[in-house]
Order: sequence, then structure tokens, then C-alpha cells
Amino acid sequence: MAKNPNTRLENRHSQYLAKSGFGKSQTLLRRSSISPGDRVVLWDNNDDHEADARCGTLSEFFRTLADAERSGKAYRVAYNGDAAPHLFEQWAHGVWSILDGNRITRAVIEEYSDCCRGPGLLDYKKDAYHRRLWTQGRKYGLILDVTSQRPQLISKDSLGNAGIIWAGHMDTSAAERIGKEIDIPWRDIMACKVGEFYRKDLQRTEKIKVFDPR
Repeated sequence: MAKNPNTRLENRHSQYLAKSGFGKSQTLLRRSSISPGDRVVLWDNNDDHEADARCGTLSEFFRTLADAERSGKAYRVAYNGDAAPHLFEQWAHGVWSILDGNRITRAVIEEYSDCCRGPGLLDYKKDAYHRRLWTQGRKYGLILDVTSQRPQLISKDSLGNAGIIWAGHMDTSAAERIGKEIDIPWRDIMACKVGEFYRKDLQRTEKIKVFDPR
């Protein structure tokens, strides 16, 4: 189980939210500051990220992760099997088990809306470990980096516990919800072009051109 809590660790949980094709995964790759020496676990059903090992089942993922942990070296272990909230809860349990407040663990989650039962609060009984990653993971060295093209469906707990939100072009219902979270008019969010995002952290919100798609 998670060990060595360190309440001084900064909240660097980040969400990258935009309609498909508008650069959320590219922004994650460019701005997440994940380095080659990090311990990285991935929920990556479409193989969008580099990995040392890709596991199509959770049992394979848990075995591979345990081996990587024992090695004492940096690693990138990805689960690329089926996506559903109950499967993500099991994945989250496995991630929780390796957390250590003395070491940073990066967790990359692609299309996070597939992991949520709805936009409300996470169910304490059904999603206990999923919820812990957001509410307690920080003090055990966890940094979450998640993407979603349907942010109107992601959990309220995740939005409330994200230290950084990147919001790019999205549909009206999504823009309305996220606009309220980052205090930006939803029409301004919808006006973002490919590679443009509003970035909100604990201090301010600013518009950034992350990359030029040309």
C-alpha cells in the first residue's frame, strides 16, 4: 500500500481537455515535464505513448509493474486493454499499492471519461482507489496527467483536485462545464484553435499557444 506520506509535496495533477484533434495529447507530451528517469504507469488504450511494456490484461499489468518496481530502475508500464470504470478501479488499486512519498510516480491516463461513471462525485464504495488517487495521491508522490475529449463526463472529484487544467477547443456542453471551473467564458474556450489552450493553475488562468500544427 501507499507509504511515507509527505504533505509538503506540490499538487501537480493536470488535466488536458479538448475535442479530438485539437492537441490535448501533444500538449501533455510537451508540457507535463515527464523525464526519461521517471517511474511512469499508463492507462493507454490506444497506444498513444511510448512504453517499455504494454499489457493487454490487468493481471499482466500488475505482474509487469511488480517486476519493474523490484528492478529499482526507471520504467514506463502501460495497460492497453479494455476501458471501463470497474477496470480502472482495479488499475488504480495497483497504482496505489506502489506509491511512496519519497519517490515521484507519474500516471498518464488517456481518455479519462471512459474511467468515470458520471460527472458527479466518485462513489466511495465503487471507486475507492480511483478517488484516493485524486484526493490523497499527491502526498504519496503521485502526479496524475489525464486527457479527455468529453470533459462534461469526468468526475467532479478530479476537477476539484487538479492543480492544473488545460482547456482547448471543445463542444458547447463541455465548454460550459469547464468554463465554470476555470472562470473563462465558454465561447472563448470554443474559439480555441488547434494547439491553443487556456491554462489554469492555483494562481491564475492564461491563454497559451502550445504549438503550431503547421
